[in-house]
Amino acid sequence: MSFNQTSNPVYLGRILVGRAISPVLNGSLAPSQQWSIPPGFYTPQQLVHALSPLLDTVAHRLGPDAAYTTPARALLLDNIAATLSTGRRESALHFSPEILNASRREIMHQAQRIGARLLRWAHEYTSPPLPDLTLRQPSEGHPLLLQTAKLLLGCHSTPMLVDLFNEYIHQIVLLRDALLPFENFAEVIIPVPAGGVGLRHLEPARARFVAALFQKHVKHASVVAFARALLAPTLPATRTGGYGFQYPQGVVMPAVLAGSDALHLLRYVPGRVAPVDEVLLFDYAWDNSDAAPRVHVSGSPVDLMGFPQVMGRVGRAGLAVTRGSDAAIATLQLRLEVSDGDPGVVDVDVGQIARGHRYACRAQPSGVERALPATIHQPLDLLRQTGDLVTAAGGLHVIPVADRLVALALLGRVYPENVVLLPREGTLADADRSGKRLEPKFVIWGLQ
Repeated sequence: MSFNQTSNPVYLGRILVGRAISPVLNGSLAPSQQWSIPPGFYTPQQLVHALSPLLDTVAHRLGPDAAYTTPARALLLDNIAATLSTGRRESALHFSPEILNASRREIMHQAQRIGARLLRWAHEYTSPPLPDLTLRQPSEGHPLLLQTAKLLLGCHSTPMLVDLFNEYIHQIVLLRDALLPFENFAEVIIPVPAGGVGLRHLEPARARFVAALFQKHVKHASVVAFARALLAPTLPATRTGGYGFQYPQGVVMPAVLAGSDALHLLRYVPGRVAPVDEVLLFDYAWDNSDAAPRVHVSGSPVDLMGFPQVMGRVGRAGLAVTRGSDAAIATLQLRLEVSDGDPGVVDVDVGQIARGHRYACRAQPSGVERALPATIHQPLDLLRQTGDLVTAAGGLHVIPVADRLVALALLGRVYPENVVLLPREGTLADADRSGKRLEPKFVIWGLQ
């Protein structure tokens, strides 16, 4: 990739992804007497609007609201709020405190953010009711609030209204969960295929994701697989599952590239990795870190307490594509143009960056200072170990950084066995207490 030859550029944070595109939104929200979501591409907000006839038909058929009572539509949406919550009897995804770790907590907070936004959109938009609407689908057993049960099982209701509301709940849950992989979920352009009932085609992928979420450790591969099932279901599966992909409406990348601290979330970008137009899966250069070649670095330890001098700032950053024998699979390199010290260009595998980010330990500043023997490495010296992961025979190794993109690249260059991320205001004593109690330990020091 050339930094100078991309017209209409699109960026992920400071990283040039490629060329921007204008996503195609060709789904239809035209009213009809039988509910469906016509095939096409939709935003999440448009899909909430497309689901609205289910809700508004139920509210309409329940009849006029009695004076001085909560409107039926508001009561029904109270039930949706309970379903989309994460800690109630009615929650479709229930996160018990005893099962929460960093990864599950990230997904839980994401579910809360998405649920709040979907609920807001549902409150803001109403559609004309469909007087003749009938719809029979398997009941998914979503629990009802007491006031909702009284409303739907009362004298003004019918079994068909129960079916319609159950379907609305289920479709909203499918949409909420399908958006879980995406940090900027409101911007994602979603394809809806022909021949299905709303979003029910996502049920198998959701079931696999939820099973992995609660029965195993959260893996990046399961997050990417769920995102692919939503946006690019025809992409091939690889041994690793990949870490991102390109589909007709844009590119999906690890959110860390945009400056996020998220461990597993992805970010949608309305662009193409220039000059490539095909649908692509972005796979790791190595199946795992142990499969990568390694180079040992050494040096003379010094007693270190304060932040050392650092060289290495990035002038420009972009993504470079490497194609393999399979036309649908590619690897990506983060390409940095270094503007000080010893200027030049370095490439680091994006998949290994995402892997290193997930495995790294974050040190918490304590204010305690203590001198420790450490070997200091300038970041460019390690980044220029082309094609190899850096490790050492032992000891404490400090890499000072003054640019977040340099720190990001180092996460893809240092073997991720025992890497500690230390904020600029932290101390070496904080890093010594963090991570594993073994050597070598690499400390990337200077993150803002």
